[in-house]
Amino acid sequence: MTHCPRVNPRSLHYLPLLGALWIIGSIGTARGDDPPFEHDVQPLLAKYCYQCHNAEKKETELDLTPIRTTADAAASQAWDGVLDRTRAGEMPPPKAPHPTDGVKKLLVGWLDRTVNVDCSQLTDEQRRRYYRNYVMSRRLTRVEYDNSVRDLVGLDLKPSSLLPGDGAGGEGFDTNGSTLFLSPVLLERYLEAADMVVATLLPEARDGFPPHLKLARQRLLIATPSEQLSAHEAARQIVAAFARRAFRRPVAPAEVDRLLALFDHAQQQGDSFEVALRQPLKGVLVSPNFLFLVEQTPEQGGFYRIGQFELATRLAYFIWAAPPDDALLALAEEGRLHDDGVIREQTQRLLKDPKSGGLAHNFSRQWLGLDALGTTVKPDAGRFPEFDVELTLAMRDEADLVFEYVLREDRSLLELIDADYTFVNAQLARHYGLVGVSGGEMRRVPLTDHNRGGVLTLGSVLTITSYPLRTSPVLRGRWVLEQLLGGKIPPPPPNVPLLPREESQAGQLTLRQQLEQHRSDAACAACHVRMDPLGFGLENFGPTGRWRANYPEVTADGINPDGPPVDASGALPSGEKFAGPAELKALILARKDEFLRHFVRKMFGYALGRELNKADDCAVAATLKALAENQYRSSVLVDMLVQSYPFQHRFREN
Repeated sequence: MTHCPRVNPRSLHYLPLLGALWIIGSIGTARGDDPPFEHDVQPLLAKYCYQCHNAEKKETELDLTPIRTTADAAASQAWDGVLDRTRAGEMPPPKAPHPTDGVKKLLVGWLDRTVNVDCSQLTDEQRRRYYRNYVMSRRLTRVEYDNSVRDLVGLDLKPSSLLPGDGAGGEGFDTNGSTLFLSPVLLERYLEAADMVVATLLPEARDGFPPHLKLARQRLLIATPSEQLSAHEAARQIVAAFARRAFRRPVAPAEVDRLLALFDHAQQQGDSFEVALRQPLKGVLVSPNFLFLVEQTPEQGGFYRIGQFELATRLAYFIWAAPPDDALLALAEEGRLHDDGVIREQTQRLLKDPKSGGLAHNFSRQWLGLDALGTTVKPDAGRFPEFDVELTLAMRDEADLVFEYVLREDRSLLELIDADYTFVNAQLARHYGLVGVSGGEMRRVPLTDHNRGGVLTLGSVLTITSYPLRTSPVLRGRWVLEQLLGGKIPPPPPNVPLLPREESQAGQLTLRQQLEQHRSDAACAACHVRMDPLGFGLENFGPTGRWRANYPEVTADGINPDGPPVDASGALPSGEKFAGPAELKALILARKDEFLRHFVRKMFGYALGRELNKADDCAVAATLKALAENQYRSSVLVDMLVQSYPFQHRFREN
């Protein structure tokens, strides 16, 4: 066995996992292949890593002690974070021994083979293991429910206001099926919502209808009782058409019969035609076939391609957060959606439609974490009176419109990191210091200052990563690592001393100096050395995203806006240095592979409605390859996702 190089044992006490793995890599270099885990790797983990990465200390939330065999190592989820931090150059820490390029290359190769699935050798049994226990059909989210009712009745009634909020799970989105359960209380709320919708369409008062309601009624009441058409048959035509649109598929005669039994019973009680018609319509609106994205399953277990109508529904709710339109349902009925050319053509059609704002709105706000803006997270009203409801709405709209523009215009996904445009109205333009914009309408404007542009410098993002009275390099740095680069930061240890509420107070240490002291604690340094420099790169933006050259300083006489100059410089663990937002964005673009990998995974998680697994990584890898070959255009991502195996296939247990 080749011996490890001599290393100061005192430094190894603080050496995280990767430091030891660099040493493991040197063994492989000498042998010319991967080191056998039990013989070479596990003893080194015991000697150098267990003292910090054990069940008790679990530094950086990592316990390596259960990994005892090659099989354990292959199955462990620990290596995912290790590989990401290795690629980013964040490990080993600056004071630890550093490997040669050859050793680093070998280690990354070993980690890559340990972490990633060999897609060319993926077996059905592996797929079964990865796909077990996933929710088969999920409930509509509140947004999807509103949009579905809107498209069904032609009125934007927002019935979800009667429902409780949705949770989030999996990859962090409310589309995750494991959180979209149906409780008795929720079912009662759906009944209330159905009553409201139907009463709006078929009110008892008949003193004339406003134009929008008249059109909705005309769409619904496609038949009326007459001498040639009985009330029962007229109701059948109305209910059958309504149910087909609501269920997003053809409706069997037996299903219509069950709904019509409600109509017949109401008429027997003496109700008029329209009043009796309310009952089957409410039955449709509370049916699982409407409230859930129901996908039919075959009798036998295993993997199978989803049906035409299921694929139409998946596609529409992914891009529109709304049901498929008549054109998409017609193609499903003709059996044409399994054709690659047809599904690609329909994907692009849906993206060009204004309803693709559903994807921009729902995905971007959850990905960026903007739901809390102006509600649970907002600046101090006394210090920042300009941050009112209108400015909050403009900031939210800016984020939606930037993402929607990238999607609809088939722009490069890298413009999400750095772009020479944004969307503002007059109020938001003034807030940003932009001139020549008037009126309340949001419109695209060019940017000449590279310090602004991209999601990193959105006012909404900068505000949610600040405290009410000051910015937070920690929150902002963590946001960059987790939301943009896919890093994972464990929660802080207990009893961490609080930092000041204010940004700067005369005669006291600056926030940067206090954070430097904070990082002197070894328990805090491992995370803060990654987060803080990134956050300091955004310090030129105040707590509401407004540009500043100086910190405000709290004095005995009040607030001095011309306090100490802002220091927006930072140095990463990898040794890279930068100063200011423009250079920070350039650094992130240099790490575009990390950003794209994380972004693509998030989009897959949103579309599939579940947490991703190792088999899904094959589709992610294929998508990343296609993006690199096609200028990172957004349409390539959506096309690859829609045509991927996970999107068009399902698994059923035997």
